[in-house]
Amino acid sequence: MTNTDKPLPQDLAARIAGWSAFANQYTVFSRTWYYYRLRAYALHLLVLGLILLIIAALIGGEAEKPGVARSLFALWSVVALALTLGRGLATLASRQEWAPPREALAVVAAIMLAIVAILPLTMLTRTGPSPTGIALVNLSIWFLALCWLGGVLDLFAYFRQRRMLHEAGLQQEVERYKHERNEVETRLAVLASQVEPHFLFNTLSGVRAAMLSDPARGIILIDHLVSYLRSTIPQLRADQGRPFVTLGSQLDSIFAYLGIIQTRLPRLSYEVECDPELRDVAIPPLMLISLVENAVKHGIELKKGPARIHLQARRNADNMLELSVSDDGIGFSAVTVGSGIGLSNIRERLAHLYDGQASLSLVAGEPEGVIARIILPLTALTEETH
Repeated sequence: MTNTDKPLPQDLAARIAGWSAFANQYTVFSRTWYYYRLRAYALHLLVLGLILLIIAALIGGEAEKPGVARSLFALWSVVALALTLGRGLATLASRQEWAPPREALAVVAAIMLAIVAILPLTMLTRTGPSPTGIALVNLSIWFLALCWLGGVLDLFAYFRQRRMLHEAGLQQEVERYKHERNEVETRLAVLASQVEPHFLFNTLSGVRAAMLSDPARGIILIDHLVSYLRSTIPQLRADQGRPFVTLGSQLDSIFAYLGIIQTRLPRLSYEVECDPELRDVAIPPLMLISLVENAVKHGIELKKGPARIHLQARRNADNMLELSVSDDGIGFSAVTVGSGIGLSNIRERLAHLYDGQASLSLVAGEPEGVIARIILPLTALTEETH
């Protein structure tokens, strides 16, 4: 048995509905919408004209026929103008590319102007004089009829459609923002995953060198490394999907890392300085340890004699977070001027995350060495930044 409640296919339903269905697929008061509306009204006006002709032919009395014919023709003309004039003016107004408020005002004015202009023509539909009271009632009825025929209902559809299109545009912007954010987070996760093995490989290389030269010291270094990995690897794995972590967690990892380096290089001394109130601020993961590693590899390891690394986190005069890693190593050389995985990743991640509000700079230290400085907005770590 055929299910009569099943909807028709969309293309079949559109063909059955006629030209009005095609018009509804376009923006109200657009040129294509008006074209299909005219085609739909043409059939209605043709049928109305035939009916009025039949009525005029059937009316008896030769003396009455001319006046009745004029009234019926006036009636057909009023209906034709009501269906086409206001919508045509509104379509013309909507094509002027005005600002949305001005366009809406012009469309309303076009519909109402057409109704007011056609209203006096309704008096031609009368076959004779009428009392004042009846004439006012007729004008009131004609005014309501012209509002219905002249496009007032289309005005409601126009404003409803504008609101829905605006909401759809906002939804598209939200979806585009989510897509771009997911792309950025994926890119940041890739960048972070490049830094982690880079650091681990360098550290394990130091362990191997220590085991060859001084096994006892190598064992101590391995113990420090195990403690470091036990405390930091879970954190690194958890933070890869996050663009921000706490400054305190990164400082703890750096302190453990420098302890490993000091075991391998006893001539190294270090200091980590941070106000307690700044430990909960949000920073991108793995940036600071990359700068510290860069200072060790390109400054401290190449220097003979005592060496020192100083890491400082503070709030500067512009109420920005300033992170600096300074060393008294050999200073600038061909390998320390902003090259390598660590520094290039930091610059790229800062550009992604802060849109030009953060920076990384390297300057010469006094009397020697390099100072790497990151300046970024001071933001507390919240669920949103996670």
